[in-house]
Amino acid sequence: MRTSILTAVILVTATAQAVAASDDLTIVSKNIHNGKPTGNSTSYLASDHVRMAQGDGNEMIVDAQTGVMTTLDGKKKTYYTTTRQDVQQMSAKMAAMMNDPKTQQGMQMMQKMTGAMAESYEVKDTGVTRQIAGFSCEEWTITMGGISTTRECLTTALQYPAHALDVFKEFSQSMQSTMSAFGPMAKASAGLAEKRKAMKGFSVATSSATEIMGIKMSEETEVVEVRRGSIPASTWEIPAGYTQVENPMLKALDRHDHAHSSG
Repeated sequence: MRTSILTAVILVTATAQAVAASDDLTIVSKNIHNGKPTGNSTSYLASDHVRMAQGDGNEMIVDAQTGVMTTLDGKKKTYYTTTRQDVQQMSAKMAAMMNDPKTQQGMQMMQKMTGAMAESYEVKDTGVTRQIAGFSCEEWTITMGGISTTRECLTTALQYPAHALDVFKEFSQSMQSTMSAFGPMAKASAGLAEKRKAMKGFSVATSSATEIMGIKMSEETEVVEVRRGSIPASTWEIPAGYTQVENPMLKALDRHDHAHSSG
């Protein structure tokens, strides 16, 4: 699953309880990876479009009117689109892929691990109140056994433009349906989503620490500026010089279909 799609799903989960009609928002955040600053990222939130620009050159644009999501690679100067029909097609192909005996064998091996993951998630209100970019926020922790700990500070003072949120919800539901083909993984994801329902508001600061097989990783993001006001229409345009490429998820699924039919 591409990071951009997962970001959309996570954003829906974090903001669904704080929705109301509002002015356009431009949100700037600072990012830190393993203790080193990696630049700022900017999110443009309007009633009819959303654009998320990460500091590494990867961006996502969602057209709330058509439901088309465009993913851009700033380093390669390429982009691809994901439509509602694409999501439906991916869901059908993934479901068919589950009938492959080799895939079923691999999923059985994951069953115990991901089942344990679903049970080990813990979501807790720490009771700590912080001030981030002028907003009061409540801190929550999400832990997964001894593997990872994530801290999120949520505020209800930021309101997400409602119509764009509806499109994100639709994509979220579609992607969750697609992921349901991966039984154990879907169970872990659904378990976390259920526990996150207690978390209300927009995340203005997030930090995570993960350790797997002795390898430690950390990520931090914190809102540093929020601007209200109309966002220029040019923000939703694909930059000049970018070339459209095939959706990599559909391409990978088509390749699997071809290999399976050839075998």
